[in-house]
Amino acid sequence: MIKISNLNYSYKRGVPLFKDLNLQLPQGTITGLLGKNGEGKTTMLKLLSGSLLPKSGNISVLFNDPSTRSFAVQQEIFLLPEIVQCPSVKVRRYLDMMASFYPTYDKEVEADAMRVFDLNDEMKLGKISQGQQKKVVITVALASRTPLLLMDEPTNSLDIPSKTAFRQLMAKYLNENQTVIISTHQVRDLESLIDRVVLMNNNEIVCNESIYELSQTFHFSQTDKVDGQPLYTEQSPIGNVGMFLREKNSQDFDDDYFSLELFFNGVISNHDLVGKYIKH
Repeated sequence: MIKISNLNYSYKRGVPLFKDLNLQLPQGTITGLLGKNGEGKTTMLKLLSGSLLPKSGNISVLFNDPSTRSFAVQQEIFLLPEIVQCPSVKVRRYLDMMASFYPTYDKEVEADAMRVFDLNDEMKLGKISQGQQKKVVITVALASRTPLLLMDEPTNSLDIPSKTAFRQLMAKYLNENQTVIISTHQVRDLESLIDRVVLMNNNEIVCNESIYELSQTFHFSQTDKVDGQPLYTEQSPIGNVGMFLREKNSQDFDDDYFSLELFFNGVISNHDLVGKYIKH
């Protein structure tokens, strides 16, 4: 579905952002693209969409090269930026313009998202808040039904009810033929949606695994409830919580859950140790 081979990209001559980077992602997954600021997550999304062109290497998206920027390829990709910029028109005009570009556009999804987000046709995009504009563009992103949906910090600018609505709409309308990549620092907002993790550190991919695969290797719990040495610990409102290796043949633990936030912090803080157990 997505294949990146020996990708090189830099903003400044002699200062590479990506050097011989490789990545493969299967179809039909919702991937969380995680990393600290400056790792190149937004750049990655722009390269996949064709908004930026690689210096060298190959990118294949939907069995096509996005750098060609062909009309047919662009109709199959939707990129939701962190900060949206909309024309100064009414919401209905904007939605109709966008719908005409995407052959898979679904008016029923649009109508439901408009209702859930409490938007109306007569709103003027130039006079509503960034959060309201973001909800309009999210509506288009979901209604477009593109095979590849790229989202850069989708919950930024949204209030708490809108974040809940966003998760509900994503769970309701994404289908198994769509591949989604979400770049985010707000992992708690999206933890229930993500089924795969691509984690970047020092501008390299240090993890590319499904949540299921990771959950077979790692367990997260309060430290006083698990015997054994944790790979990583941190203080929380409920006490010390930790990241542990799951013992072979083990089944369940009390309070068993997979914490994306703990996993991210553990990998970044102690990569030499944790990285030995992770595929990338």
